[in-house]
Amino acid sequence: MDLWKITATQPTHELASKLTVSNGLVGVKDLTEVPQLQEGPQTASVVYVNGFYDYEPIQYGEAQFGFPQRNQTMIPLPAPTRFDLWLDDVPVDLEQGKLVSQDYALSMQTGQYTHNLVWEETATGRQLAITITRLTSLKTAALLMQQVAVTALNFKTGKLRVISGMQTPVTHKSADFDPRLTHYDAAEILDNQQVTQLSPTVRSLTFKAPQSEQQLSLLTSYDQAGDWVADGNWMGEFDLSSTPVAVTKKIWAELGAAELNVDAQTNLTATFDTITTAQSAALADFWATSDIEITGDAESQLGIRFSQFGLLQAVGLHAGGRGIAAKGLTGSGYNGHYFWDTEIYEAPFFYWNHPELAKRLLMVRYQQLSHAKAYAQSLGLDGALFPWRTINGEEASAYFPASTAAIHIDADIAYLVIRYYQITHDATFMRDYGQELLVETSRFYLSYGNFDDDKGFVLNTVTGPDEYTALVNNNAYTNYLVQFELRYLTDHFTQKDIGRFKVSQREWTSFKAAADQMYFETHGELIAQDDSFLSKKRLDLSRIPKDQFPLLTHFHPLVLYRLQVLKQADLLLAMVLLSEQFSDAQVQTNYDYYEPLTTHDSSLSPAIYAIAAARLGKHDGAIDFFKRTINTDLKNKQGNTADGLHLAAMGGSWITFAWGMMGLMVNDDAAELKPYLPTGWTQCRFKLCYRGTIYTINVTATELTVTGAIDDEVTIDQEQRTIIIKAAK
Repeated sequence: MDLWKITATQPTHELASKLTVSNGLVGVKDLTEVPQLQEGPQTASVVYVNGFYDYEPIQYGEAQFGFPQRNQTMIPLPAPTRFDLWLDDVPVDLEQGKLVSQDYALSMQTGQYTHNLVWEETATGRQLAITITRLTSLKTAALLMQQVAVTALNFKTGKLRVISGMQTPVTHKSADFDPRLTHYDAAEILDNQQVTQLSPTVRSLTFKAPQSEQQLSLLTSYDQAGDWVADGNWMGEFDLSSTPVAVTKKIWAELGAAELNVDAQTNLTATFDTITTAQSAALADFWATSDIEITGDAESQLGIRFSQFGLLQAVGLHAGGRGIAAKGLTGSGYNGHYFWDTEIYEAPFFYWNHPELAKRLLMVRYQQLSHAKAYAQSLGLDGALFPWRTINGEEASAYFPASTAAIHIDADIAYLVIRYYQITHDATFMRDYGQELLVETSRFYLSYGNFDDDKGFVLNTVTGPDEYTALVNNNAYTNYLVQFELRYLTDHFTQKDIGRFKVSQREWTSFKAAADQMYFETHGELIAQDDSFLSKKRLDLSRIPKDQFPLLTHFHPLVLYRLQVLKQADLLLAMVLLSEQFSDAQVQTNYDYYEPLTTHDSSLSPAIYAIAAARLGKHDGAIDFFKRTINTDLKNKQGNTADGLHLAAMGGSWITFAWGMMGLMVNDDAAELKPYLPTGWTQCRFKLCYRGTIYTINVTATELTVTGAIDDEVTIDQEQRTIIIKAAK
């Protein structure tokens, strides 16, 4: 097994998601570039552009005041990757020949997708070897390239004809439509009357031969005799603004209106070899500060690398101004929306390895703060409420019990602000952006909640992370995260520090009081998920037939909302995120109570139980949950990888390793690790970037070592198996 590659021999819709190449801006998904050489259903052939979306009105049976009025949907563009081949006057297809072999690979070291085919003509036995190589540049986010090499294997003369799939004629009534663009269903998009604005351009693609810099037509013939190899590149440029943009009718008229006009400011004139070399160099730099090396467990090694690579492809190195969609750029699941997954599951990898990318994700939220303020105001509340699902900063969810009511989204963003600051001590960010995010989200909670004479500060009618429970009072996860935010704000800053946000003395005092008086329902070490949860009927999951999972596809919400059953980790997630606040006894009691009630129907769940299990010394359970997480898409555990990869599970893979197996925690003064090796692992090596210094941690069964430290920053206790890295003074 090559532990740097994902490989396969047969195309499937799931494989198309796994082998998508993307760079935070552009994602290309296509396994059947030569459709005539593929038996059975064709896989998707699309390009996704992060932040390129269309509006559609939300239709309500009974609309209520304040409901979102329109949904945002990421629009797939027709992929320019498909083409037809002719050998002399014979089409290279399955009617005139057969596939002798084919294989697919995605290299996580080069960032290249490769598809190799060998075709044999029935009448003559002539064989062609076809190699398709594709990448989306990590150096120039707007650049995608595909190279096609065709080689005669057992003959010396012949004529090769290459016809781009973009030449496929499409009849459409609109004069704005350019038929060269697609054999994809773009016509339906054009009929959408919501398409009204214009911002981006996607320029036409061209076929180039290596023998000449001259641009050839999309219909190209190679007539030279003797040994020959036809070798061509498709290169596309995506020119978008740095903010999300709406798709428009006018854009289709401009697409392909002129041949690709390459100027000195683009990298499109670079050779394919030059661009692939740059791609490999960018990935070498990425892995130099990110790679986790595991000895003794090939499955875990491949899975954790695939997760890290997926996170990189979703955010990119230079695709600023955009968030991470739930499926990245690998599928249209969840309409390309950004969720709380970013802050809680995906960002930790970045703030511990590439803090500049974590900061970029925070800036996406900050740039949408005005929308969040307007949203809170529309609900008659103060401060800012960030949307549950969005592309452009506006709420796009029509089902408020599982969206608007999930007000923990604000505290999730605040959590990222705080952890990013603790790890980087980026005082400039905190002063210019972070403080405002903390203040405005805290204001929202103060206006949403209230002080109860018997309970203290309460947050009623909310929905926590568990989507099988909705509209409850005092969801423990929400209350713990809000308390953490309020305490951090009032303990680390003064009213004067944030005076520019017009925080009154009364408001400042209320922030402190709400944190100190936050309500939680407890029964000894057992913490109620919310005020009503423990009074509900307990659901015995062992009695539910396996074909009725996930439960949300077989039971009405009002059935699930009335039962003690969880879709995913809720209270346990708070215990993982705020591990310093809970004793081992509390974690043990609540793990034992809630895990049997948890279906893990959400891909967000296993990682959290893995981390809790690791803390409790349940090492077998931890590694089982870890492997379930890393294999979410590699083995299609959720059954829907065809809709796109699960980016939250990819982030969950990293936090399971770091927070679970390696016991990583952080506070204002230090980072601490308590590593152990799961059964089968003989050694692991990884890196962390803490306060600007990159540390390499090596863990064996008998010894812990750290390199990269300056002076006495690092203390290692071999007997207790702990590492403490102090913050530089």
